[in-house]
Amino acid sequence: MRNGTAKEIKLPRLGMGTWCFGGRTEHDPGNDDAGQIEALRKGIELGFRLIDTAEYYASGYAETLIGKAIAGFDRKELFITSKVWKTNVSRDGVFRAAEGTLKRLGIDCLDCYLYHQFNPAVPLEETMGALNELVAQGMTRTVGVSNFSASLMARAAACSEAPLLLNQVHANLAVREALENLSGPCREQGIVLQAWRPLRDLEPDPVCEELCRKRGITFQQLCLAWLLNQPNVAVITAMKTPRHLKETLDAAEIRLTPEEMDLLDGYPCRRPCGVPLA
Repeated sequence: MRNGTAKEIKLPRLGMGTWCFGGRTEHDPGNDDAGQIEALRKGIELGFRLIDTAEYYASGYAETLIGKAIAGFDRKELFITSKVWKTNVSRDGVFRAAEGTLKRLGIDCLDCYLYHQFNPAVPLEETMGALNELVAQGMTRTVGVSNFSASLMARAAACSEAPLLLNQVHANLAVREALENLSGPCREQGIVLQAWRPLRDLEPDPVCEELCRKRGITFQQLCLAWLLNQPNVAVITAMKTPRHLKETLDAAEIRLTPEEMDLLDGYPCRRPCGVPLA
């Protein structure tokens, strides 16, 4: 998968997310650093290539753990994304945040740097201009947004010389607001919709149980496959332990039939996005 307006960028369709690595919004001294580093390294060894993080995660400590995990691997084989938090979206704030992120990760260039959550107190043109400067200076290859509505995404794209690669949103079998409102605009603008929390609080209904039985797959694999079989959709899912890495990676190879997709469209539980689209 790639952005049609940035043909040289090949985006892995399934990646490892790192929310709660090192803590939540603050560094947790009791965190299982070694276990989380092992999970990331094992994931890379099995074939995962995309790792997503943010300066907001454990106040940057998640990025530090990723830096340790990727040490020794071929950087060219990895796709690393991070995000600037909404309190740092002035021009100077973006540069300070990006420099800190790169230092903690131990790399000199991100593959994509995203505007994490919209801050109306800072002109969008200023933030997107700063992100474009980072591209020009070789600090990130591409830029994107996270939790942006269709209209805000269009505004961001209009004031960005660099094409937007991603819009990261909360989406899964039960949370469909972003898919319903953003799928069309994302395709039209060559922007990939990247789903986070693809498995959060989902329970199988009888239809899902029957599909899993016929296919010989787990419910988690079915949920991931439903998203990955949507056009122009990529997925990031948390990988805090190595336990389900192979099972998760195999979900990317599952091709659901149109009839199976129709059945899953009838999944009864619908919930709003955990983070409202700005």
